[in-house]
Amino acid sequence: MDGNSVTAPQDEQRIAYRSHAVWFWPVFWPVAIALRWFLGWDAGGPMVLWIPGIAFLETNAVLTALRARRGLTLTARGITWHKCEMRLSWANVTAVEQSARRGGERLVVRVGESSQALEDVALPARLEVHANLRRFGAPIALRAGRLARPAAEVVEIADRLRREYEPPSGLKGFMTRDTPPEVERARRFARRWIRLASAGLGVLLFGVVIVNLVSSNPDPQIAFAFSRTSGSGYMDQVLTMTNYGLTATAPTLTFVPLDRAGHALPGVTVRTAYGSDRGLVVLPPRSAGFDVLAFDGPGFRDVADVQVTVRHKERSKRPAGAAEELHARRLLGTRFTEPLQDFDTLLLQNTNGVTVAVRVVCILWEHPPPGATQQMVRSLPIGGLISIAPFGEVRLPVTGPVRSLARSCGSVKVYYSRPAPPVNA
Repeated sequence: MDGNSVTAPQDEQRIAYRSHAVWFWPVFWPVAIALRWFLGWDAGGPMVLWIPGIAFLETNAVLTALRARRGLTLTARGITWHKCEMRLSWANVTAVEQSARRGGERLVVRVGESSQALEDVALPARLEVHANLRRFGAPIALRAGRLARPAAEVVEIADRLRREYEPPSGLKGFMTRDTPPEVERARRFARRWIRLASAGLGVLLFGVVIVNLVSSNPDPQIAFAFSRTSGSGYMDQVLTMTNYGLTATAPTLTFVPLDRAGHALPGVTVRTAYGSDRGLVVLPPRSAGFDVLAFDGPGFRDVADVQVTVRHKERSKRPAGAAEELHARRLLGTRFTEPLQDFDTLLLQNTNGVTVAVRVVCILWEHPPPGATQQMVRSLPIGGLISIAPFGEVRLPVTGPVRSLARSCGSVKVYYSRPAPPVNA
């Protein structure tokens, strides 16, 4: 007797099913949520929906795999396929046979009434039963080589039990008999978790549909806030741009300087440190980005606010998920230095689990008159567009005009960006 098969009473034979394929879904779902977290795949829906959805699916997958490993149970009254908790009366079974197929030999259980085979099977599990009926003409079709006992022996046992089977009062009498309590408990348990798995799948699909509907909006909402002053040690005249959408976007902005009364200041022009007026600042999904504004022209010291208009908006593939603000550390040789000290290299570190594209600028600041905000004098790019791998770092050499003005760089800023758009964009 094979050690993997369990013998109960003489009229009950349990045939285990030894297939590693049953563990595919229990492995698949944890890998799916790991990839979802690591890649920041926002098109798949919010993580808050993935966690319960995957939990339901994973629990059902494990329980289904354990049931599948139990294989078949043959009794005096019928045959049970535990994976789907399908119980067939011998009165409905027309044949248990081996069938040679291109994919390998199968143990096939044929029935006279397929509707009876499906009546106790929960709806999601019926998909596999329907697939077996279409492909093999039978609701049960197991790989013969995966059975714990030889398929020929299983066929012999089934034939003997079928011959010995005597319904109490015909098929109708058998069908109306009470189901054994342990069988009914197993069915209820299986149906409960299959329904929960369906709910989990529904949650994931709901998340994907909602995200796609929202992200298909060509004009995701961006909120703007201008801070004239930011306090000692912080940059003045900062524009904060918050992207409430689920995809990264690069807006091209225009500005109208306003006085304290909210009136436009004629003749005052606006410069940007990062290039938001040229579409160079990428706002990650559900994240904020920044730019520094400077004003020129008569009355530029009277600017209290700005009116922002989005002239154009371009979607960006990176960052794919919500991203944190990045920083650059200054190096002179191998030694870290502080602002207004010399430096010849910048160390850029990506603290996100996704690949990002960034630009770096050196900002030169004025010495403002008492009571006035500090304005940017110049913004000098350091290098070009730089790609940084997830959790990676890049050492950026400082050359050209910035190298000679390194001690004057009051601020060195890193921001998410993209290739420069065409001049007429």
